[in-house]
Amino acid sequence: MANSFKLELVTPLEKILSQEVNFVMIRTTEGDMGILPNHSPFVAGLSTGEMKVRVNGQENFYYVSGGFLEISNNVVTILADEAMDVKDIDLEAARREAQIAKEKLEKLAEDIDFANVQKTLTQALTKVKIAEKML
Repeated sequence: MANSFKLELVTPLEKILSQEVNFVMIRTTEGDMGILPNHSPFVAGLSTGEMKVRVNGQENFYYVSGGFLEISNNVVTILADEAMDVKDIDLEAARREAQIAKEKLEKLAEDIDFANVQKTLTQALTKVKIAEKML
């Protein structure tokens, strides 16, 4: 029985990660999910959140926003709307983005604009939260 599995993290713009890992924790639309080797086939939608990847006892963290997760034949494929290594998050830019989104939310009148800005705010605040954990 294998003690690792292949993890592929891909966005529309680039492949973020492709490696053998021992464990993944990721936020799905149904809640946080831990993945170990030889997981049964599975498909889920992703929410905005943190992804933890463990390789040989070392943990790395990623920001993941939206998309899908597929598990098949000991391969986990994550097709994310946006994803990045937490080390690549510009904390000050994320804070500015969150502040701008908060200000826009206070001024919005239409529901569609409200939902879009609320999503942007959630994404920016998640980036801030994840990046601050690494300080």
